[in-house]
Amino acid sequence: VFKEKMSASAKAISQERSAAAEKLAKDVEDLLDQLQMKSARFMVSLLKKTDPEGLVIDGEAYAFDSRGVDTAEFLIEPNPGEGFKPLAKIASGGETSRLMLALKHALAEVDHIPTLIFDEIDSGIGGRVGAIVGQLLWQLSRRRQVLCVTHLPQLAAYGDQHFHVRKETASGRTQTIVEELAGTERETELAAMIGPLTPGTRQSAQEILHSAGVFTGKIQAE
Repeated sequence: VFKEKMSASAKAISQERSAAAEKLAKDVEDLLDQLQMKSARFMVSLLKKTDPEGLVIDGEAYAFDSRGVDTAEFLIEPNPGEGFKPLAKIASGGETSRLMLALKHALAEVDHIPTLIFDEIDSGIGGRVGAIVGQLLWQLSRRRQVLCVTHLPQLAAYGDQHFHVRKETASGRTQTIVEELAGTERETELAAMIGPLTPGTRQSAQEILHSAGVFTGKIQAE
């Protein structure tokens, strides 16, 4: 009788997982569309392993553990016609970062990891999409600490803090220097990320900071 109750519970959990997997896949694909991965498709595969000593669900016995009878795997098809493959085996560095951003954003309410680090998330994207990435990262940072390494000013402008990292060599030793930038220094760095320092790039940096400030509420919209 106890095993029958476990089987019923495992079946109910499996059904809930299946529904949640479909919703997660849709939410992630919607976010990937915003992140310039419009053709990418995402799927959560729920697998079961047969075991004659396992829990019986709909006439089939499956192996189980404390989490039930399902094993979940994330599958991604970055481009049409390639077929779904495991996320860990197919995505490039930049794609992986964007996929993780989409996943973490979709799971923001239930994922309690305190610190997230994104590297190369701006790989292969331009300024317009970079601003969208910046907005998603800023929204994500309302619930946890988010660190992002980027060379894209449209993305960097959304950070609550901006650090410049550089290497210096002296007396045969190389050191990594990290400086926090604010005010005019931050504006100058963003302008340098755009191109050579000119009145034009400085104005562009000011406009990027203003747009980010309006979005985050630091600047009152006109």
